[in-house]
Amino acid sequence: MRHVLTSLTLLLTLSACGGPSTGSPTPTPPGQETPTPSPVGTPAGTPIQKVIGAAGGTLGTPDGAVRLDIPAGALSSDQTIVLQPITRTAPGGTGQTYRLSPEGLTFATPARLTFAYTDEDIQGSAPQALSIGFQDAQGVWQYFRTPTRDLTAKTVSVETTHFSDWSMLEGVQLTPLFAEIKTGTALRLQVVSCLQPEGDPDAELIPSYQCASAAAAFTAKGWAANGVAGGNASVGTVADTGDKSGAATYTAPAQKPGRNPVAVSVGVSDLILGTVALVSSVTVTEPAPSGSGAWSGTITYREEGSQLLPATSPATGQTQRAVVYNEKQTVQAVISGTSTDILLKLSAAVTASDLEDGYTREETNQCSGGYVVEHWWQNAAELSGQATVERSLRTDEDGRLHFTFQSVGARGTMLHTDRTKVTAVCPPPDPSYDVTSTASNDYDLRGQEAELDVVVDPRNPDHLTGHVELTGRQSLIPTRITIDLDLTRRR
Repeated sequence: MRHVLTSLTLLLTLSACGGPSTGSPTPTPPGQETPTPSPVGTPAGTPIQKVIGAAGGTLGTPDGAVRLDIPAGALSSDQTIVLQPITRTAPGGTGQTYRLSPEGLTFATPARLTFAYTDEDIQGSAPQALSIGFQDAQGVWQYFRTPTRDLTAKTVSVETTHFSDWSMLEGVQLTPLFAEIKTGTALRLQVVSCLQPEGDPDAELIPSYQCASAAAAFTAKGWAANGVAGGNASVGTVADTGDKSGAATYTAPAQKPGRNPVAVSVGVSDLILGTVALVSSVTVTEPAPSGSGAWSGTITYREEGSQLLPATSPATGQTQRAVVYNEKQTVQAVISGTSTDILLKLSAAVTASDLEDGYTREETNQCSGGYVVEHWWQNAAELSGQATVERSLRTDEDGRLHFTFQSVGARGTMLHTDRTKVTAVCPPPDPSYDVTSTASNDYDLRGQEAELDVVVDPRNPDHLTGHVELTGRQSLIPTRITIDLDLTRRR
């Protein structure tokens, strides 16, 4: 790992000794008197374990993301070594964090810990700035200054004689690492360091701080967008803010660039590593569609559920219920439209059904020869509904589209059929009978109100989709709900 502050220290020293002046003072980087403790991570996955003894051995994840190599003679007896994924809490941390245990175990000779990194793991930083660190007893993450980096194999490794919580760490970053902005809008980017601003330049371990603008930021230069210095009208422009803080403003082009996300990059100088290129990935998207043009499409709602209930003892039998609700809302026209609200006229049609079938049988001792009561019943409703409604596509302050589904409901008639049969062997008069009755009443069902996040098709900004799955309840029956939105605008 490079000594992040050495560059700036040397530059400031040369200036103080009579170097050329720019005519404006150089800002002092923010510093902290003590390192920043971080919360201890919590388990976040299935642990991997292996018994390793004096002969040594290897423990690692199946995908090769991390590997521990313990040499022969490092342990004097068999030990169960555990590799537990945990939540990441380290400043500048990237990738998965792991806890190596048993805690307190030490090695006679160092073991080697190797992490494999992906392009996503180093987004906003650089392989040359990537190292490994551990969390000490005070909660401070300690960064190894000089790990072994294999840029071809994309691995970084260190030697250790003890166990703790371990993670890959980035000493310097360009933030935000990832971002998404609309065409024509601007984004501020900042070079930050996550390491101790001052300290022993020869120490192998460097305490981590909360990432902030520091010495490395003052050397930032050569801002570019998709490799074009300063950018251009096609890829967007990027310019230093001019306050020597390692910040720049990227302004997205008027239309989405052909190469998207845009790689916004900057060079940071370091006496050990030379110039390191930091890259932030900025995705440029089209603004939310306005109401102009002819819109078409549908919002569909489907809800269904069933339930089987056994009879209450001493009776035998069961009750079976099923409910289905389907509603389709079709776009008829756009009533009004702005950049934040598109009011649609929708034609809604609903079909629904609610069916209950039941049967119970119970024997009693009312008569010495036997007394059996059987009960059948059915409640059945076929429902429908239609209406013309107005619903809005809304854009929030973050530029995200939302649609609230509101049902128009269905109405119909519930038919009730009830049959009771008594079979008895009793002294006269015979109590046996078999009676059927029917009845009906008005009945209605309505779908559940739900919020959908609407997504703009990255290949066609005039195509919107949304999908949500929920749990609900109709007529006391647990149900599963699926709502889909599919809208297209013709300009």
